[in-house]
Amino acid sequence: MSYRAAAGGLILAFACCAGGAQAARTLLADLLARQPAGVGRAEMSSLALEACLRQAQALDRTGLALDYQVTEIDRLTAEGIFLERQLESEMPMLGGYDEAGLKDYQARVIHHEAIAKKFQREFPLYKQRQKEYDAAVAEFEHDCSMGYDAADLAAAKAKLGIK
Repeated sequence: MSYRAAAGGLILAFACCAGGAQAARTLLADLLARQPAGVGRAEMSSLALEACLRQAQALDRTGLALDYQVTEIDRLTAEGIFLERQLESEMPMLGGYDEAGLKDYQARVIHHEAIAKKFQREFPLYKQRQKEYDAAVAEFEHDCSMGYDAADLAAAKAKLGIK
């Protein structure tokens, strides 16, 4: 892969995709912050509420892992763009380098290409995981949208060790 192809692919991918990621929602906190169902309103059973609390905990862990993953992708992209700009600024001066300078330049080109390849491997995996997470959150919001009884919430929180 040429330096130019790797550089172009990295900048294009970052410009259209990687930036702008949002932090995962805190589904457990959102669920716990809801007001209990009022008299005469539909509410989840105690088992359904417990299942929703467990699912919210699991989704929060997954969302946090995705946040870490996209942060690493953003860091990788920023490093790649920095290296690309550095390499572009040095390119006209190649005639003035000594052998050690040329080796350093070549090492930066190789490192930049490695970053581009890593990005090309990892970003599609992140996008797929994010898509699966979004679908799971939508399912959670549908399944756990009803109200709950305050006593059921207290019992489920105690059983699951939620404070």
